[in-house]
Amino acid sequence: MALCCVVPPFDARQGFGFDKPAESPCHHLCADHRCGIHDALIPRGFEGCVAFDCLGAGQRLTALATERFGSADWRARPEVARWLFEVYPRLRQTQEWLARLSLAALLTKDVSLQALATELEADAQRWPDWTAAEQTGWQGRVQAALAPLAENRRSRS
Repeated sequence: MALCCVVPPFDARQGFGFDKPAESPCHHLCADHRCGIHDALIPRGFEGCVAFDCLGAGQRLTALATERFGSADWRARPEVARWLFEVYPRLRQTQEWLARLSLAALLTKDVSLQALATELEADAQRWPDWTAAEQTGWQGRVQAALAPLAENRRSRS
């Protein structure tokens, strides 16, 4: 559904070709939810699109919307759009936590980081039902787990 082309804002200074407000489709997004300039993103000034990675949040959210609403078509169904636009940033953040924990566990061979990543992945299966407190709680746990690595890196610099 190309949620990355709709939900987040674009900033031309960050390689997105033009400024775009959040929750507004890129004007290159076609009716079939495909990018009309995909083969020419870099020459057209959209390096940010090439570099951006939702880490699976868009695909996961599209599947969840289809389960919940029978469709993920945000253009045809305002209630789907509201839900997708509200939860995409939070799910994107959760996917980023998973990626960071998994990478840190791989690089450090730290089993506690892998265990936390596994726990987050399991808990993320019920992610749409998380409360704000649960989201904040996971943020704190991930930050606390990764903080020693960042501190170690800074002390070696």
